[in-house]
Amino acid sequence: MRNLYYESTIYRQIKEKRSNRKARIASDIELYGGDILASEEIKEAYDQTHHLWSTVGEHTLRVTATSVMICYALKKLNIKVNIPVVVVGALCHDLGILGRDSKFESNKECSHEHPKESVKVAKELVPDLSDKSVDIIERHMWPAGGSQAPNSLEGMIVSSADKYSAVKDLVKGSDINNTGVKNYAHEKADNVKEKVNDRVNQIRDRRNERQLERKK
Repeated sequence: MRNLYYESTIYRQIKEKRSNRKARIASDIELYGGDILASEEIKEAYDQTHHLWSTVGEHTLRVTATSVMICYALKKLNIKVNIPVVVVGALCHDLGILGRDSKFESNKECSHEHPKESVKVAKELVPDLSDKSVDIIERHMWPAGGSQAPNSLEGMIVSSADKYSAVKDLVKGSDINNTGVKNYAHEKADNVKEKVNDRVNQIRDRRNERQLERKK
């Protein structure tokens, strides 16, 4: 029969594993997407509403984190996945939506055209953008938006994570009565922006320190 000590030990182990996994995901995102995270585009992304209750920035990081987590699961099955390509593609997949009101005439046009716009932004942020990352960004809307199916496993991962995260954006941050769920995107927006800005500044400081060390 399980006792309270056993239950508390198992619970603690589960929490530790989750914490370690989150830290590992955050580390990989920073490692492979540090320059993108430090960009003005990501800052701007946290000021633009997306999926009614979220922001482009929040959605972007949810998609990226979910995509990396899927990669971990596939690697446990000995399925090879290019995590750097996934991180870059996921971080850039919706940056073409920024300024949507002046860029697109309708939601339908935005749905069809923002992947191409996102590729343009990605090429500015990542000069050596790989063909596989381009494919991830261009086809992430599949099967919606008239998009073709991704040509790679990495593309399928980001596309799937995008759909999952879109549903989560709409439900978890909603104002539906009697759910007990707070409107995170609206009520915590200032805290989110502050944390992101702090994180971006940390990344920039580290990068500047490395550049100074190289010059020495």
